[in-house]
Amino acid sequence: MTDTTGESWLELLLRDASAEELLRHGAELARSLDSGTADRETASALRLKVLLHQQTQRAAELSALNDIAIRLAALSAPDELLPEIVDQARRLLGADLAYLGLVEDGVLRLKVTSGALTPELVGLAVPLSRGLAGEVLERAAPRWTADYRTDPRFRHDGPADAAAVAENMRGLLGVPLRLRGRVLGALFAAKRQRRDFGEHDVTLLSALAAHAAIAIENARAVTDLNATNAHLARRSAELEQTLRWDQRLTRVVLRGGGVEDLLREIRAIAGGEVRFVTSPPVPEEGAGRAVRPVVAGERTFGALVLTGAAAPDDPLLLERAAPALALALVAERAVAEATRRTRDVLLLDLLTTSSGRPQDMRLAGLDATASYAVLVADPASARARVERMEWPEGTVMAEHGTRLVVVAPADAPERLQQSWPGGPDVPTAGIAGPARGGAELARSFVEARRTLEALQALERYGQASTAAQLGLYRILLDHTGRADLEARFRQLLGPVLAEEARRKVPLLDTLHAYLAHGGRARATADALAVHVNTLYQRLSTLDGILGESWRSPDRALELRVLLRLRTAAAALDGGTGG
Repeated sequence: MTDTTGESWLELLLRDASAEELLRHGAELARSLDSGTADRETASALRLKVLLHQQTQRAAELSALNDIAIRLAALSAPDELLPEIVDQARRLLGADLAYLGLVEDGVLRLKVTSGALTPELVGLAVPLSRGLAGEVLERAAPRWTADYRTDPRFRHDGPADAAAVAENMRGLLGVPLRLRGRVLGALFAAKRQRRDFGEHDVTLLSALAAHAAIAIENARAVTDLNATNAHLARRSAELEQTLRWDQRLTRVVLRGGGVEDLLREIRAIAGGEVRFVTSPPVPEEGAGRAVRPVVAGERTFGALVLTGAAAPDDPLLLERAAPALALALVAERAVAEATRRTRDVLLLDLLTTSSGRPQDMRLAGLDATASYAVLVADPASARARVERMEWPEGTVMAEHGTRLVVVAPADAPERLQQSWPGGPDVPTAGIAGPARGGAELARSFVEARRTLEALQALERYGQASTAAQLGLYRILLDHTGRADLEARFRQLLGPVLAEEARRKVPLLDTLHAYLAHGGRARATADALAVHVNTLYQRLSTLDGILGESWRSPDRALELRVLLRLRTAAAALDGGTGG
């Protein structure tokens, strides 16, 4: 027991004497003073002691807050910062539980806890308009309840309330994490028994929340800055790498390298296996494979495909290499096209000028000592399909207007027919030869062209034929033969033309249709779109002109062949056949 005799009230207060010592000192004073005065002095000393204790506690709390603010400012990683905030909140308020949530995607998502009995709170999504948390966020102000479980102001259902029951929350205080007019989230302190939170508690937790909001925002900024710096570092490394790749690929081009040279360089740089595939098909990306299309303008040449044990930056290499390869392909195709067009001109010049010089044959891609067959096909747009057919080595092709000319090594023109599939989707072709030297090639070109025109006049589309294979229709290839054909036509059918002109009735078409349908009246009338009686009247007129014997098999065959030949000849001459 401390002896207080001889000490003043001030000395007792300065050495932080206990309440018992102050009461004993007051009792000692009552022996020498009147009791009323001693009691008043004792009461004043006790009140002053309480005030001094409160001031000391406030100073300690402010010092603690200052230390906390310094510590929070030093933490930039969210996984370190957030746990520190709730630990300090729990310690400052002497709470059983503290937890913190941040506003994300329209909800308050609880991030960390301190003193929790279960893991149910972490990750919980609390609606922004629900419960005590909703009031804190909506009003951006502190809210508390002495006993959350029995407070009728809040709905006690849903996952958040289930977590509160699991944690046995009773007294609950929540304050907003507010920064520059924005609410980042909320900080909570809870007791597992009833507790009335005073103004001092609210102020203390709000001060901590203010420091925490700044620290959280700074941590976010540092995290974003670090991510940006890392991204910039990666991009800088990628840029340096791509510049090195571009320099290597450019050197290949400047050395005059082509597509294959570029592909070899790309394969030398890549860690995995790289191949170039044409389209279609282009394989899909995935399953350990990277695919980059090789495109120039609207034209797709194919794709670079990376497989095998690829390096991490190999897909980026494909992105850089694909444009360079596309340009090389464009240049290669342009050179090939220019070469093809030049050879086309030289070949056509050889076929149309009857040049016999060996050097002209060589420039056109032909051997002056070899034997060739000439094929002329229509249309020239089918060139790609014709090129895919099987041709002898040394075959050359050229487009001549709307037609395609093929000159192939052969000792007999019939050999070219073996490569011709025939059919409605295949070009029609005339074939001539064999020919050796420029003069014979020019004559064969003329014959093949006329044979093609005869096939088209006869509507024998999709066929390939030589002049000899035309048989009777070979007469169409000779102008003298066509003149004889016209004379015979005038001799036999001239009277029909004259009567047709006089009556204005298509007697010649009627005759042609009747013969073409084998003398069947109903089929002929349908083909002419006339009544059968009208047909009989026309046939009667023909009987009067040609005599009834024209319907006999021999004369009918002669007339039919004559009409077909004359129609074909008129088509070749550009006439009408009338």
